[in-house]
Amino acid sequence: MANRANVTVEVDPISRIEGHLGVKVTTDASGIITDAKAHGNLWRGFENFLLGREVNDAITFTQRICGVCPVPHGLTATYASDAVLGYSRSHITFANVDAADVDAASIKYGIPPKAVLIRNLVLSAEYLMSSITHFYHLAAPSYVQGPGIPPWTPYFDDSYYAADLLASSSADTSSPTAGILPVASAATKLWDAVIISYVRALRIRRLTFEAGALFAGRMPMTSCFVAGGVTNDHSEDLTARCDAYRTAITEVANFIVNEYVPIALALGALYPAFDNVGNGGGGVGAGLGRYLSWGCFPSADAAGTLVFKGGVVDTTASPVPTFTVSNKAQVYSTFLTGANSVPNNLTEDIVYSRYEVATADTAVYATGVRPYSSATAAYPGDVARTKPSRAKAGSYTYMKAPRWHGKPCEVGPLARMAVTGVVPVDNSTNLFRAGGPLGSPGVGACGLYYDGTGTIRATHIASTIVSGLSNSGLLTAVANYIKAIKGGRSTMDRLRARAIESLVLVQAMIGAVGESGGNLTWTGGWIDELKGMAAGSATYASRAVPAGIRQGWGAVEAPRGALMHQATVNSGKITKYQCIVPTTWNGSPATADGEHGAIESACIGAPFSDAGASFTRQAGGSQTTAGGVEVLRIAQSFDPCIACAVH
Repeated sequence: MANRANVTVEVDPISRIEGHLGVKVTTDASGIITDAKAHGNLWRGFENFLLGREVNDAITFTQRICGVCPVPHGLTATYASDAVLGYSRSHITFANVDAADVDAASIKYGIPPKAVLIRNLVLSAEYLMSSITHFYHLAAPSYVQGPGIPPWTPYFDDSYYAADLLASSSADTSSPTAGILPVASAATKLWDAVIISYVRALRIRRLTFEAGALFAGRMPMTSCFVAGGVTNDHSEDLTARCDAYRTAITEVANFIVNEYVPIALALGALYPAFDNVGNGGGGVGAGLGRYLSWGCFPSADAAGTLVFKGGVVDTTASPVPTFTVSNKAQVYSTFLTGANSVPNNLTEDIVYSRYEVATADTAVYATGVRPYSSATAAYPGDVARTKPSRAKAGSYTYMKAPRWHGKPCEVGPLARMAVTGVVPVDNSTNLFRAGGPLGSPGVGACGLYYDGTGTIRATHIASTIVSGLSNSGLLTAVANYIKAIKGGRSTMDRLRARAIESLVLVQAMIGAVGESGGNLTWTGGWIDELKGMAAGSATYASRAVPAGIRQGWGAVEAPRGALMHQATVNSGKITKYQCIVPTTWNGSPATADGEHGAIESACIGAPFSDAGASFTRQAGGSQTTAGGVEVLRIAQSFDPCIACAVH
C-alpha cells in the first residue's frame, strides 16, 4: 500500500455511520497522521425549539434527534424530567422503596420498582440492537469483503483485507446449520461463516425491536416513558409479555455467545495492526486513554446497584481523578456534590465549534461562574440558547467540545467496560481471567475452534477450545490468539468491548448463562423479576408540578456512550435545555489548549495509505476508490452518530 505523505486530505464521508462525518487528516513524510479534524456538517436546533414547552414534551421531541438512538434520548429526557419535577435527586431515577430517601415534604423520591424494570428492559433491548447492528452491518464490511454486488460495492483494494476474509477466498453458499458457524473446509472458508452470520444478524436485530416493543408500545420511538414512571397499565398481568420477551431475547443471547462474541474476538487475529500492543499489534486507534461513564441500569431495590458503573478511568501521564460509582448512595455522594460532581467538572467548549455565545449567555461565559469556564466554555446547565455561526473564524464543526475536569474523554462500550472493571485497558490483563465475563463457568473461552470435521464451531465450554484444535492452520492460530487476548487500547478493543458488554447485559436481562446437555441456559434476570410482580402493582407515581425555577439533569449510558440532558424549568416549562451527547464527546474538536477529542486523538499517530480499488458500477462503467481505510476503521469503531452530535 502506498503512503500519502506530507499532505492534508479529507476522508469524507465516513460511510456506514449515522449522519454525516468527515475527518481531515495531515500526514508527515512517512505517511503517519500528525493532525486530525473531525467535523459534523449540520446544525439542527433541538435545544432551542424545546424552550417554552412542558418538560415532559422533551421525552417525545428528543427521541427524534436520531432514528438509531431514540430510546436512550427518551429515557435521558425522562430522567431529566424526573429530576426537575421532584421524582429524582440525581441523573438516574431509582426505585421508591427507600424509606430514608425523602424530600422536604416527606415524600419518597423515585418511581415504582416495576417502572424501573420496564425502563431497563426497553433500553437494554435497544442496546443489543445497536451493538449487533454496529458490528455486523456498519463496521464489519470494512474488514470483510462482501460479494461484488450492492450494497457491498464499492469496497477497498484486496490489500486492505485479511486474505481469508476476501470474497475470492470462498464460493460456498451453503445454508447455515442451527447453533454452529458452518464452513465447508477449515482454513479458507472463514469468509462464509462471517457472511452467513451477517445475514443471520438481520433477524436478530428484528427480534430486539420486537422484544422491546412488548413494553415500549413501539420501537424504536417508544411511547412508554413519562416522568414518574411508565405508561404501562399497572393492572395488566405481564406474564405473557414477559414470556414472549424471554423467548425473543434468548435467541438473541444465544447468537451473542455462539456468533457475535467469537467473531469479534477472532477479528484481532486477522488484523493485528489494529489491535493493542499487548496482543502484538500497533495499537492503531489507541486514542485518549481517558474514559468516562455516567452509569446505567439500576436495580429495582433500595440499593440501586448499577449494572454499568459510573466514573472515570484515566491512564494518561497527567490524569484527572479516577473514581467509580456503583450504586445509588455513591451517585448521590459523588456526582451531585464534591470534587467529582457534575457541576464542578462538566463544561462544553465552542472555541473551534460553529457556535457563538448567545446574548443571554454573555455574562455566564465572561464571568466564569463555573470551574474551567472561559471566554468559550461553560457549564451546560447555565447555557440558555444555542447560537450557530458558520462563518466563525477558526471553526470547523457543528460539534461542541465536552470536557470533564477540563480534559477530553472517550465514552462508549470500552469506557463503560473499563470503568465497570470488566475490560482492562492496561495491555497486560487477559480477558479470560478468572471472574471475568469470558472466564466464568458456562462462557469460559468463548471463541472459534476447529472440530476436525470441516466445521468451525463456537463454544462456551472452556475445555473444548483447547482440546479441539486438530487443524494446524488458520483456525489454530485464531483460537490460540483468542485465548491470549489482553485488554488494552485500540480499534479492536472498542469492537470487542461492544460484544463483551452485550454478553454482560443480556445476563442482566434474562439471567445468568449456563449449559445443560450441550445447550445454553438462561435463568433469572430483570424479566423474571418483573414477571413475579403482581398485577396491580404501580407503574407510575404522581407528583404536583413544582412552582418556580428548578434545574437538574438526566443521564444514561446510551449504546454509543455517556448521554446527558440538562434542563431548567419554571413551573414545569422549559427555559434552558442542553444535550451532551456521546458523539459530541468522541467527535469533539480540540480546545484552545490543543487537546483533541477522542476520534481525532485516535487518528493521530495512525498510518494513512492511499491504495485504491477499481470496480464496475451497477449502472455501467468503472470507478476507482481512494484510500483512507485506516481513518474509516478508527472512526467507525466509535460508532459515531452525527445526527445526535449536531442536535
